[in-house]
Amino acid sequence: MAVKLTGHQIEVVLTTLEGWTQDAGRIKKEYKFSDFTSSAMFITGANLEAEKMNHHPEICHSYTTVKIEMTTHDVGGISELDLRLAKRLDARANPLLGKD
Repeated sequence: MAVKLTGHQIEVVLTTLEGWTQDAGRIKKEYKFSDFTSSAMFITGANLEAEKMNHHPEICHSYTTVKIEMTTHDVGGISELDLRLAKRLDARANPLLGKD
């Protein structure tokens, strides 16, 4: 079962994740891709990662922009599940953003 993390624990991990912020019991990030196809491919990969973890983020897709927000409803805040999924999403996004 997931455990709610403290603000300090979250901040420590967020320093290792580029572009992720914490706000109102959620972590969030906005990805900007070069074209619609890349953003759509990212969403497909994000959905696969979410299903593998049985942990589903909120995703907002607008042409080349994808906004992700996550919280762990079962614990009423941010858990290690959110941070692990954030790392996996970045790993999916980086090749599409030309970072790998």
